[in-house]
Amino acid sequence: MSFFGKNIRKIRIAKKMTQTEFAELFDLKRTSLGSYEEGRAEPKIDTVIKIADYFRLSLDQLLRAELTINDIFHFKAITGE
Repeated sequence: MSFFGKNIRKIRIAKKMTQTEFAELFDLKRTSLGSYEEGRAEPKIDTVIKIADYFRLSLDQLLRAELTINDIFHFKAITGE
């Protein structure tokens, strides 16, 4: 199961973007983006790569696990030693 739809929705909301703004950024139709977010359709691999590159995420992060806010904003955990 891919987490792509859930993850792009989480990224979009965390970055305070509308579906239209996000879709335009990647030359997508807003309706296509909605279908991806809802899991009704899967994007082309080119689109997945563009999104991962733009947000500096690995394909593995974007597709195989639910992203956290720390992942989206690239926060590192502080370890106390």
